[in-house]
Amino acid sequence: MSQVVLMPWLRAGWVVQRPHEGREAKPPGELVEAKAIEPGAEWVNDEKFRWMRGEVEIPEMIEGKRTAGEVVGMRLSCGDGGEVWVGGELRVRYDNDHPALVVLTERAEPGKRVRVDVQVYGKVQGGDRFGEAGLVIIERERVMEPLKVTVEGFRTTGRVPDGLIGLSQGGGMADYEDATAAVLKEGGFRWFRMDNVLTNALKDDGHGGMEYDWSDLDRRVDFVAKAGAVPILAASYMPQVLDAVPDNERHSAPKDYGAWEELCFRAAARCRERGKRVPFWEVWNEANSGWIKPGPEDTGSERFRKIYEKALGKPEEKAEIVRRFEAYCKVYRATAKGVLRGDPEALVGGPALASGPFETSERGHCNRGRGFSRGLMQWCREEKLPLDFMSWHEYLQGPEVFAAEVAEFRAALKEHPEIERGVKSFMVTEWNEAWWADRPQDHEVGAAWAANTVTRAFLPHGIDRPCFFYVKQGDQRFRGDYAMLLKDNTPKPSYHVCRMFNGLAGQWLRVGGTDGEVSAVAAWDAKRERLAVVLVNFADRYNVARRVKLVVAAVPVALTGGRWREWRVDATHANAWHDMNGAGLAVTREGSVGGEEMVWEGRLEANSVTLVELVR
Repeated sequence: MSQVVLMPWLRAGWVVQRPHEGREAKPPGELVEAKAIEPGAEWVNDEKFRWMRGEVEIPEMIEGKRTAGEVVGMRLSCGDGGEVWVGGELRVRYDNDHPALVVLTERAEPGKRVRVDVQVYGKVQGGDRFGEAGLVIIERERVMEPLKVTVEGFRTTGRVPDGLIGLSQGGGMADYEDATAAVLKEGGFRWFRMDNVLTNALKDDGHGGMEYDWSDLDRRVDFVAKAGAVPILAASYMPQVLDAVPDNERHSAPKDYGAWEELCFRAAARCRERGKRVPFWEVWNEANSGWIKPGPEDTGSERFRKIYEKALGKPEEKAEIVRRFEAYCKVYRATAKGVLRGDPEALVGGPALASGPFETSERGHCNRGRGFSRGLMQWCREEKLPLDFMSWHEYLQGPEVFAAEVAEFRAALKEHPEIERGVKSFMVTEWNEAWWADRPQDHEVGAAWAANTVTRAFLPHGIDRPCFFYVKQGDQRFRGDYAMLLKDNTPKPSYHVCRMFNGLAGQWLRVGGTDGEVSAVAAWDAKRERLAVVLVNFADRYNVARRVKLVVAAVPVALTGGRWREWRVDATHANAWHDMNGAGLAVTREGSVGGEEMVWEGRLEANSVTLVELVR
């Protein structure tokens, strides 16, 4: 394990210069109006950028171990995020959730000084201190020896789904232009989840009645079709004319559940009759976190109190929670009945949880997920309602959390075997690196986080329709926005990563040799005569560049004598944040495929995703 020592930083002589307005392409020759700063000091919490510089002296000892000849690195976190340069070379980006680790020297000489420049980015989310600065000895094998990753070109392990990553959009698109749809189609997104699709579908006609307005719904469904995707529509939110309680946030339960059922019936029927049927209807959005407000008729009756108590395993002390659960159950029933009248082949599911199926006492980031998920299963059993898929949302958490969540859903379903038999899919209908504005969503750290989630959570644990939240922002500013596209359709790194995965097809191949930082998946597409490997280098904390030797054993005969090509998404490639002129995904290296075995060697930068493709 790496070891930390804090004392050497007292000799680093850290200084910080006056602020500048935006990211600069390289460290300045000299710092202007520089002021001294030490680790632990407060950092100005504004939107300005600043360069910080230190001269780090390699000590003789770190935590009782001699440094001579060792690989010595630095752990660092400062402000909201930034980038670390060593010897004039960009080494890594970080933020306060993903602190940096950089190699200062591969063969330490005690007493030698190493210049470190850190460009600390302006505030997006938080980070008000120079929070961490420590020296470590890094295992030589980790950074110096190639990690051998093997792909067995002769051994398949199952079919690659038609598309691995979908899209999710709340509210509405920034635009519905053909050019935007074309970019998404090129990205290979096979499904597209949208919420807030019925809010404007029913209006006051001005004469004491109601009238249907399908313009917004039609526009959304038409756009999804243009993008080449299948719609997953979250039946939400409440048209104001149906509000049971005044609620400007559109979260009221209906004052008339029959009218809501009729709205869902007409919406499903309209889509089907227009030749653009919606195969998946998700019921509401994050009701467990309070995004549904019960009406006067949602009283928290004895029936719902008992269902919720059984789901929770104990009585619910707050009557308002039972009322909220009752409102959701009634909305679910009305939605399912209405949708299936309009389209008998449609699939209906939920509960569209905000985070996983746990209580806050079990996992602090969850919110009444156990009560709502298990309660919905019980409700569907009693009412003989379909529960065709389970859905929830998750941000920031590691792969082990996603794995635990889907395992909990499966365990709960086993207690309701008649419901379990009907569940056909596990969908994370919103996911991204953060649910708030966060700088990694502008650059490669967020993209690598997403890729790591695909390889370590979604694929091995059967989460089959993850929907990346969200598509496009309405401006050109880098501000930590979730979106994968800027206003002019310039892609962020996350778009390219999704495109890499969505380009996989055919049969999965067995991959061996990966570890806690480097993960990989491989696929052989016999129809297109293409073997593709996606390599991901990511760790939540202290990720470091890795050398990798990729060996493809038993290259398919069709590819013998063919070509290999490499694409990279990292700190300097396919990265609009780093260079707007280098925002596109391009071939970075290529070569020949020789005989029956192909060997590729490369360096995976920290927080990076690399695609290696073998073609005829």
